[in-house]
Amino acid sequence: MRIKVRDEKIIKAIKKLEGIDIILKNVEDAKNAMRLILRKTEISRTKEYEGLKDITITQVFEHATSAVEYHSFYEVEFILTEDRFMEMEITLIKELQTMFEKL
Repeated sequence: MRIKVRDEKIIKAIKKLEGIDIILKNVEDAKNAMRLILRKTEISRTKEYEGLKDITITQVFEHATSAVEYHSFYEVEFILTEDRFMEMEITLIKELQTMFEKL
């Protein structure tokens, strides 16, 4: 499954969780930031979290009103070791969405 997260939400989450200001210039920066965020989730403290093999991130630009104005998003895909970890993935997505909504 994939979630869509605005770049500014990732930046704010890192500031809140780690106390540092970051700049996201590319997908690799976003992937490193998401790894920092993921390790602060409740689900990361469970045995089921071992079922998360990797994350894939794609940068997306959406043009709201014109070709000049755009919003940058990152699509985050969770790669599982086995399908039996889908419940953990859903719980993780819910936790992340709640976290990002508060920012």
